[in-house]
Amino acid sequence: MEDHWWKSFEGGQILEKEDIEAILPHRGDMSFLNRVSLQDETVLGEILLKDDAFWCPGHFPVPEKNDGPFKIGPIFPGVLMVESAAQLGIVFWRHRLGLEETSTRTMLFKSIDKASFNREGRPGDRILIRCTLDKASLRLMRCKFEGVVFKDEPEPFPCFDCHIAGLSV
Repeated sequence: MEDHWWKSFEGGQILEKEDIEAILPHRGDMSFLNRVSLQDETVLGEILLKDDAFWCPGHFPVPEKNDGPFKIGPIFPGVLMVESAAQLGIVFWRHRLGLEETSTRTMLFKSIDKASFNREGRPGDRILIRCTLDKASLRLMRCKFEGVVFKDEPEPFPCFDCHIAGLSV
């Protein structure tokens, strides 16, 4: 990977979990972003995949506890990678247009395009997502996303990319 965008995470304004919860309605198991880094033209999001996450117990159980054919252990499913990206896009949209200006609006999925998945995330991994905003108005948001997963190696692996559009109500 030529572009080492993930190395600039600490270079932006960091939003911690409490700051993110002040911006997003997602709570509990559906709140995926642990930290966000606001950059000039992009926003980076961090997800720490914990062993006790809600998707772990039944999503491809660990091989010792699984007598079925799927003995790969728990993975962070692609649908939740896309949901995490959408949450990051909403943070970017609200910051770009202003928290007060967008405070009465809720952003919902309009479309998901060109989604591809290249690598899984597992408990103990760290995923970073980069969001680039293509269009932002009070009514519409369109973003490009790419994610990398950090495993035991120092360099991350590309894990997914997609385009998401949202419509606010």
